[in-house]
Formats: sequence, structure tokens, C-alpha cells
Amino acid sequence: LYSRANFDGEHYIKIAKWGYGYAQQAFFPLYPNLIRSLTRTFKNPVISGVLISNLSFLVSLIFLARLIRLDYDVNTTKFAIIALLLFPTSFYFGSVYTEGLFFLLGLSSFYAARRSRWWLASILGALAAYTRFVGIFLFPALLVEFWLQHKEIKNLKLKIKNLVPILLIPLGLLIYMSYLQRTTGDPFAFFNAIKLFGQHKGEKVILLYQVFWRYIKMVATVNRSDPLYFTIWMEFLAGIGFLVLSIYSFIKQRLSYAVFNFLAYIVPTLTGTFTSLPRYVLLCFPSFILLGQLLARHPRWRPAIIVISFLILIAVQTLFSRGYWVG
Repeated sequence: LYSRANFDGEHYIKIAKWGYGYAQQAFFPLYPNLIRSLTRTFKNPVISGVLISNLSFLVSLIFLARLIRLDYDVNTTKFAIIALLLFPTSFYFGSVYTEGLFFLLGLSSFYAARRSRWWLASILGALAAYTRFVGIFLFPALLVEFWLQHKEIKNLKLKIKNLVPILLIPLGLLIYMSYLQRTTGDPFAFFNAIKLFGQHKGEKVILLYQVFWRYIKMVATVNRSDPLYFTIWMEFLAGIGFLVLSIYSFIKQRLSYAVFNFLAYIVPTLTGTFTSLPRYVLLCFPSFILLGQLLARHPRWRPAIIVISFLILIAVQTLFSRGYWVG
């Protein structure tokens, strides 16, 4: 059970038990607060974290299916979910990580926005921004969604009425920043702390082509018998694959989806590394819709893609449970 709480999971457990310690400000508060609350019943923070993650992810799949069905057929919906479940890092959804909870909040926020329930969408978006920094990207994405739904509407009063709730989304991040200012004196401690985890290569913004060049050099120089070599390849391929998908999203999908997809992909790379990218891209749900379309349209490729992805998933989860870093 405790292998489900490796690496970042240990920090969420410690925050839930004792509050924030040294350099733990990189981990946003909603998830550990929920673990703390549930532990009063289950007496074990790891069990609480696993339950929150798995139940959140289960419900999020329902919202994912409903969201996809607004625009696509049943086949695309089915294979998008299969692509997500069999993705090599999908086990993080059920681990003591924020992926499961954030996926639920982000997808339900998008679904509420698509159904023009703007207050609900904004509250869920604010909670998402209180769970992960990537939640703030729901703000520009839902502004675009608002524009898509209102560009033909002439009623100014209705436009303002629906626009006001969206302005609440940044509150999730702003509340956490206010807490950090009071407790550490640094409202950006959530960002500055990640440098201590080796996820920021210097003070400057590093462009994507520089990150790719760095990974090409690592592929050529790292010892192939080192398990880290496997992780480097995973990060490199995730960087290439989801760059293509995020660009293609602007061509084939709603602009609001494409904006969130691109920001969720590109912003982590600006630190100069693809570290954790195979996990971060799990939140790029529009990319998985595109993968679902690919699987639905090409039945000849489908068995090979599914089997290979499943085997890599087994290998990656095995490494993770044994304490190896897999992103």
C-alpha cells in the first residue's frame, strides 16, 4: 500500500499529518487537507489518500465520457478512456498524488461550462487552482469558452452575468499565495520550492527547443543500463508526442480545449526540463480525446498500440512501486 505514496506522496502524507515543512510549499493544500479530514475516520493517511484519488478518478471518468459525448461519437469516447487508462503513467490517478482529484475538478469545471452553468464551473475551477498550479489555466480556457458561447449574443446584461463568475477561478491560487505570504513571507514559495526538487534549471525561462536539445544529449550520453535511461526516454517521448497533440488540438478541437491543453503542456517545460512530464500530461484531456479518435479510426493499429502501452504501464508501475523515479 505504501508504494502508492512514493516520492511526492510522502510529502502529501506529511503535510496532512503535521502541516507544511521545509520546501513543501510546492504542494498545494486542498488534497492534503482532504486526507487529514478523511484520516479521522480511516486512521491511516495513506488509505485516505488512495481512497480520495481512486474515487475522484472514477467519478472523473463519468464526466470525461459526458464531456466527449457533447462533440464526438461513442467509439471515440470509449477509446479515449481506454487510451487514458492504459497510458504508461495512468497509475498515478490511483496513487497518493493530486492527479485523480484535479482531473475530477478540471473536467467537471469544463463540463459545467459547456452546459453554461458558469457559477458551478467557476467554483470547481477555483478548487482546481487550489489543488494544482495548472488549475489556473482553466481561467483563460473558460474565458475562451465564454467567448465561444456568447460571441453571437447581443444581450450585454446576460454576457456580464455569465462573465463575472469566471473571475473567481484565480481565487484558488490567490488564497494559497496569501497563506504563503503570511507563513513564509514569499507568495511565490510554491514556485521557488520546486528548485529544491531539481525541477528548475536556472533562473531564466528556457525555450522548448533548448529542452529538446538537452534531452538529445542525455539520450546519447547516459548509461543505458541505468533505470534513469528508461525515464529519460519516457520524458523525451512525452515531450515530442504531446507537443504534436497540443498543436493538432488547435486544428481539430474547440479553442477552449486547445488553450488548456497547450498551457498544461508548455508551462512545465519552461523550467528547462521534461522531468515529471509523463505524469503532467495525464491532465491534458484534449490530447487523450485525439488519441481516442486515432484508435477509433485505425482498427489495424489498435491491438499493437494497446498491448505496447499496457506492457509499458506494467513496467513503469513496477519500477515506481520499487522506488525508482519514473516521472
